[in-house]
Amino acid sequence: MSSSEAVATVVPAELIALVQDFVRWGQRHLDDAVRASRQHVERPGDWHRLVLYALTDALAYNFLLVGTLAGYLQEQGLDADLLRRHLQCPDPDRYVNQEALDLLAGLMGRPVNEGQREPTWHFVGRQIAQCGVDQSEEQSQPRPE
Repeated sequence: MSSSEAVATVVPAELIALVQDFVRWGQRHLDDAVRASRQHVERPGDWHRLVLYALTDALAYNFLLVGTLAGYLQEQGLDADLLRRHLQCPDPDRYVNQEALDLLAGLMGRPVNEGQREPTWHFVGRQIAQCGVDQSEEQSQPRPE
């Protein structure tokens, strides 16, 4: 079996829910950037500050989302060259940081080590997994049983 065949044949519902949530949150920040760019043209200092805050918030969501998905694919044994091509980046570990791994662990229901405090992103991942896929989207993407 090739490395690309080692990847799960069905995308876990938790990853779909993650994409939905993070895109929704990222879009809110992008909308804030558009709104700030229109509202503060007379105050350049506020314009720069508010637009950049909103854009970097959206970027942070995208970065964490990409890192979590890349971490999942690494765990599934996706060929490293194929992952680099998908990410359009020579170094997938640029995205796969501890926060992304914590988020992935929470999504997949992995327990926290005994005596260790639950990391924030682990908690967020657990919450996303528990809430599941948005019902309006679920009809177009069936969940595996």
